[in-house]
Amino acid sequence: MSDSKLHGGPGHRPAGAALVVAAALALLGSGGLSPAALAQDVTLGLGAYHSKPKRGDPVPPNAEYVSGEALGKAAPTNQWYSSVMFQKWSQPIHAHPMTYRATEQGFELGLPVKRVETVNGSREVKYAHTPAIVVAPTGFKPQDARLSKFSDWLARVSMTADDGATLSATVLHGSPFSYYECSTGDVRFSFPARPDTPVATGDSRVTVVTVAGQSYAIFAPADASWEWTQPTELVLRLPATACYFSVAGLPDASEETLREFLAVAYAFPTDTRVEWAYDERSSKVRSTFRVETVAKEGENLTTLMGVYPHHWDAIKPQPQSKFGYDSVRGRIRLVPGNAFTVERNFYGVMPGWGALEDSDSKDKVSSIMVGDLAKADQLFTKMGRGTYWVGKGLGAIAQLMSVAEAEGNTKTRDALLEKLKKRLESWFDGRGSTYFVLDEGIGSFLGVPQEFNSISNMNDHHFHYGYWVMGAAHVALRDPQWASQDKWGGMVGKIIADIATDERGRADFPFLRNFDPYEGHSWASGDADFEDGNNQESSSEAINAWAGLILWGEATGDRRLRDLGVYLYTSEIAAINQYWFDLDREVLDPEYGKPFASMVFGGK
Repeated sequence: MSDSKLHGGPGHRPAGAALVVAAALALLGSGGLSPAALAQDVTLGLGAYHSKPKRGDPVPPNAEYVSGEALGKAAPTNQWYSSVMFQKWSQPIHAHPMTYRATEQGFELGLPVKRVETVNGSREVKYAHTPAIVVAPTGFKPQDARLSKFSDWLARVSMTADDGATLSATVLHGSPFSYYECSTGDVRFSFPARPDTPVATGDSRVTVVTVAGQSYAIFAPADASWEWTQPTELVLRLPATACYFSVAGLPDASEETLREFLAVAYAFPTDTRVEWAYDERSSKVRSTFRVETVAKEGENLTTLMGVYPHHWDAIKPQPQSKFGYDSVRGRIRLVPGNAFTVERNFYGVMPGWGALEDSDSKDKVSSIMVGDLAKADQLFTKMGRGTYWVGKGLGAIAQLMSVAEAEGNTKTRDALLEKLKKRLESWFDGRGSTYFVLDEGIGSFLGVPQEFNSISNMNDHHFHYGYWVMGAAHVALRDPQWASQDKWGGMVGKIIADIATDERGRADFPFLRNFDPYEGHSWASGDADFEDGNNQESSSEAINAWAGLILWGEATGDRRLRDLGVYLYTSEIAAINQYWFDLDREVLDPEYGKPFASMVFGGK
């Protein structure tokens, strides 16, 4: 995110806050303040926010299903695996090319295949989760599934029994492998029908099965043994000192393919990280994706990384790729290694409007602006009074102000600027019925009232807040003092932190809440409670948010935030061009019958 001075930690309370609370208590004792007003207890410059919601306000979902390293960190909402945290058993997890699901019967995995369906008159291309293998411990019965670790595109799901016995699965974007560790006992693999065993591997550690035409390999530790206890059930006997194994969906069942997969099968990923840098002189953005591994057996640390189409177009240098998979995102190519770099051009954003040259057009715009100014306040009340529709109003006022400024109409510009400030400040001062709450339980800065379940499901924060950041940036470009930390800049910083914290492992906000670094675009659903995976419809509003970061960073001199905005902006545009608009004609299947996708899901 931006420089850490823009926001405090979960227990942060500036000195002035104590005075506010003391004064509030005095007023309460004299009958001058309601108990609900006491919640507004944290001041930030001229602004203030609440540390607890008022009675009757919506509350965020409880991310109760977390454990291990995920404990004590802000919940990573709006990700492809987020459903794990909010349900006893997860929704399908679309990791590409594989899909997974934690269920009471065990941890499901499969290589999805394309289906074309017509639903309510709309054509859908789906890569639905269909379990080919269910992995379960034989010595204990897990009671639930929990997110126990996560990094930039890795998630670990731990299925735990009452006595603490655990089967953990580590999955990550772009990998055909899933990696497992069992605290005790053996493991059972169940199949929907009797599988074929097409390859005699000659290696006792490896078993290959084919289910519904797709082949899978299971890689066990040395000294493990196998037993087919039923035609549809295979038990892996694990040695007490090596309770681990991996499973891979194979691109084919050839011996050569199996050898290459075996060579990397014991390099278990422990961390994933994206690092970006913006070179202002060349206007290029370089993003490097790294996977750290540990060798469970042997010394190999190299893995296979799945390169998505938006990576492939920009990867420098372009690697060799022997294997690939069909997916809802187009072809995912496997490349050996633990890192790759993509490079993209940043072509800038427009901070304002150009002036019209034709006199008739100028006169028409001037006439229209009179009506626009008169009706400007309706932008905040016509559709709704929550963070989305008020945000839309802020964005519209900012653009109207820019048009008036470009046309030299300073009187209208100044009037719109004051309206913009007044509306932002009416939320930022925390005094009225519209305000913000810092929720420490889930780790989020929540605007009240909510719209589109922005609190109860943690939906769409980048859509909503992008307009707020854009509006605040246009104020800052014209009144830098307004944006200072001792005035209203701190409150803007909290909003930015909610959607674009670039620090990992914090308790108050998760790393890049809405943004999926590996898929290169954002997700809208906070709890990802969908069979088809998370989703995003309004790619344009995501772009608006990152353009707002760029302008705010420039206006306030925060180069770190500006560069983050440039990275998010260029990455999301590259992903939109592929997965929404299919500019290269490599993603949307001809059977889809449309030139673009209006809404993208993890699995359709």
